[in-house]
Amino acid sequence: MDVEKFLNRCFEELGKKDASDLHVKSGEVPRIRFEKHLVSFMEERPDAAFLEELLKSLTTEYLRKRFETERSVDFAFTREPFGRFRVNVFSQKGELTMVFRRMRMKIPGFKELNLPPIFEKIAREERGLILISGPVGSGKTTTIASLIDFINHHRKVSIVTLEDPIEYLFRDDQALISQREVGIDIPSFDQALRYIVRQDPDVVVVGEIRDPETLRAALTAAETGRLVISTVHGKNVRQTFERILGLYPRETHEQILSELAYNLKALVSQRLICSMTAGTLAPACEILVANPSSTKMIRDGEFDHLIQILQNGTRDGMQTMNQALYQLYQDKFVSKEGALAASDNPQALEMNIKGIFTDEGQGGILGIRK
Repeated sequence: MDVEKFLNRCFEELGKKDASDLHVKSGEVPRIRFEKHLVSFMEERPDAAFLEELLKSLTTEYLRKRFETERSVDFAFTREPFGRFRVNVFSQKGELTMVFRRMRMKIPGFKELNLPPIFEKIAREERGLILISGPVGSGKTTTIASLIDFINHHRKVSIVTLEDPIEYLFRDDQALISQREVGIDIPSFDQALRYIVRQDPDVVVVGEIRDPETLRAALTAAETGRLVISTVHGKNVRQTFERILGLYPRETHEQILSELAYNLKALVSQRLICSMTAGTLAPACEILVANPSSTKMIRDGEFDHLIQILQNGTRDGMQTMNQALYQLYQDKFVSKEGALAASDNPQALEMNIKGIFTDEGQGGILGIRK
């Protein structure tokens, strides 16, 4: 099997189906992710030696050494005419497995992604911290790219991105954008953030907050008057805060909550669900925006009450996940079954769909009326 022909055939199939991911595992037929399902499309089964050859053809010596040490590595590359791809290579049972994520060459706007209007206001913030959370494959990277692209076309600022790896490529417009990659331009996120102020950025984008050092450095950058945008793993707004606190010893939680309350401008927790249009996905966003009530709840660590803040904060652009799913259902973006499957509280959402609207904690949605 020829490496070049193999990749071309795989990427052609990704484009033809408008699929998101390609999975290549030793001894198995390749599969693509289409409408959230993995489907095969060829009979050939690449073996371990072929995958070793494929890895060598796609990576630098630095990346191969990193893989040998960590047994997992991320990188991105552009292959004409198929576009740009993010790749994760990892070892399982001592053999290589690769997952290719197809990136959009054209960065989609807020309306194209069906993101709420509040995103434009979020993108116009001049300082503070913006977090986009969600599980793996929830579209966080694309959402952040859309935020950067909006700033690029509307504000005369300096943007510095710290990425691992660089996924979307930006062309300067109103803004001046410097994209830096871990392992090539910077040693790590937190080390790069220590010196970020000397680079005179107005906006700092951190690919992912993975450890307490990176979060601390991001908060420090926000405190110096920069707008910091980053991602973090979390199923919803509440769990995102809990995961952040889980990075630190309990005795430091009060200080971390105080810094978060002071700096956080918005926290968006999103997930992708299959839309009613074949082959497309729709984001459902739970959104927390800084206001006196939400700031106090964060500072006091009263996460049990955040659901009420979200559902009562619609005028500020806030919403719960159920409110987002209900609106997607009303707008006929998603089916009833799809909305209920994506909900953390499907019983409450079922009542909303039936026209019963009460406090969400009591089984409904407050803030939406028929």
